[in-house]
Amino acid sequence: MYRKLAGAIAVLATAATSVLAHSWVDCVKYDPINEVCLGYPRGYPGRQNVNINTLYTYIFNASPVSQPMCSPVQQASTNYSSTFPMATAQPGETIYTTWEQNGHLDNANPTKVFVYYFPQSSQQFTDVSQRNTAKVAGSMNFATNDNCYVPGYPNTVCLGSWVVPADLVPGQVYHFVWFWYFNANPAGQWYSTCFDVQVNSASHVVQTAALPDLMAKGNPNINYVWGVTDQVNALIANTTMLANPNQGVLPVTTPYTSQPPPSSTFVPVPPALPAPAVPSTSSSTTAPPSAATSTSPLKCIPRPSPL
Repeated sequence: MYRKLAGAIAVLATAATSVLAHSWVDCVKYDPINEVCLGYPRGYPGRQNVNINTLYTYIFNASPVSQPMCSPVQQASTNYSSTFPMATAQPGETIYTTWEQNGHLDNANPTKVFVYYFPQSSQQFTDVSQRNTAKVAGSMNFATNDNCYVPGYPNTVCLGSWVVPADLVPGQVYHFVWFWYFNANPAGQWYSTCFDVQVNSASHVVQTAALPDLMAKGNPNINYVWGVTDQVNALIANTTMLANPNQGVLPVTTPYTSQPPPSSTFVPVPPALPAPAVPSTSSSTTAPPSAATSTSPLKCIPRPSPL
């Protein structure tokens, strides 16, 4: 009887951690300055889908030796749409990826996330055992005060940065896996999100900054979980080439607005007011000249272009 009860408790504990621990990538290539997503994981349904937790949570329980690396909705590399497109990036470009904290903040012993990849564009992840032979594009903490926007809020956005390997070939699509070693279950508990990156020689380069500086902005606008807009597509189309293998740390600028100001604006300066009339010594007075008859020309002063 005791053994059966202990077994039931263990099953319930595992189920509870599975429910509480669930997490996945919402945005593969996040722009923390403009607070938009420029590329999504495979088969991402959007947070507007009420079944996203069931569709997108993919768990590895008890450290399996073999199990498909990607969930069924992420197994096909072509599972993207115009609303949730594949990310594009250059070799050497720094990428920010986002997920939710889900109540697993841990500053003392943070759990780890790895981004795995294969250097051959033709190679796909089919089994979890392949992480032992794959390369690592980046590793990061899952949830700490330094990489989550509002640490006290269980569902706040967290992010980590990693670098597209410099030796990847432009014009090719590469398979990556976001892999979280949660391990609340002593036997082992992991989660994965599969995604692809179209590597190009030019892309929309996201400005970078130190994570604590980005977190200081507070909880971001998370409308990106509904998909891209025409404004975001315009950002994606605004491509540049990296001068260096990594774009480095750039200053934080004003967030992107839906209607950016024009590159220059002319502000007319009103005509100068006429000088006051000098009192006459005669009995007659002279009316001051009318502003309408002033011959002072209008001047246009160019306003500096916005940063």
